[in-house]
Amino acid sequence: MRDRIKELEYFNNFINEDLARINKFKDKLERGEVKQERVFAVKAKMHDLKLGILIAKYSRGDDILTLKEDYLKLVDDWEEVWEAEYYNKILKMLSLAVLFAIEKTSVDKIKNLLEKSNIDDWLLAFLINSFSGEQTEENKNLLFCEAFYTLKKVVYKDNKIELLKEYLCKEWYNKDCGCYEAHKSKQNIYYGYWSFEAGAIAKILNIDDRNLTDAPYYPYDLVHYIK
Repeated sequence: MRDRIKELEYFNNFINEDLARINKFKDKLERGEVKQERVFAVKAKMHDLKLGILIAKYSRGDDILTLKEDYLKLVDDWEEVWEAEYYNKILKMLSLAVLFAIEKTSVDKIKNLLEKSNIDDWLLAFLINSFSGEQTEENKNLLFCEAFYTLKKVVYKDNKIELLKEYLCKEWYNKDCGCYEAHKSKQNIYYGYWSFEAGAIAKILNIDDRNLTDAPYYPYDLVHYIK
């Protein structure tokens, strides 16, 4: 178990419930029971559920190599359900790409989606550019400055570990976070509060994060995963 908030039984139930939902959607699609104008939304929902399951499996303690295989399947299917306005999902997927150290063919798929969408954002650019070694200009636009400015400072300032701690402990999990207090819900909607973007930045910069081993929300073993 990597998560400290829920027990193993919870994540087993979460994963089984969402797998059942995916299979239900899949059956309806195969039987032609979904109106044409709803097909995209249903497929996008299935993709979202699969991403949630992947994160829940990480919280549960599943093997990283197996999780990477699940992730690569999500990348392969992403173009069909790509939504450029879904920033948080793009950030999760791109951060996981860094953490899983994915291969060039999968990187290129994500890069093409970003380029086609003309998304002008420093954080997404920094993450995708890390694969090619391309520099990202410091003055590039940051779409959600209030949420991620401290992460940007991690890249350009000297006190990197202190800023990373500040982001993780004071900024990442807050009332404006879309998943805030999900673990208190009567429904099984919680899959973990992991800050994959913080982990991705730490991995790219090779930050000495030994004192973050037990930090909340920090995916320490993923940061140190080597393909």
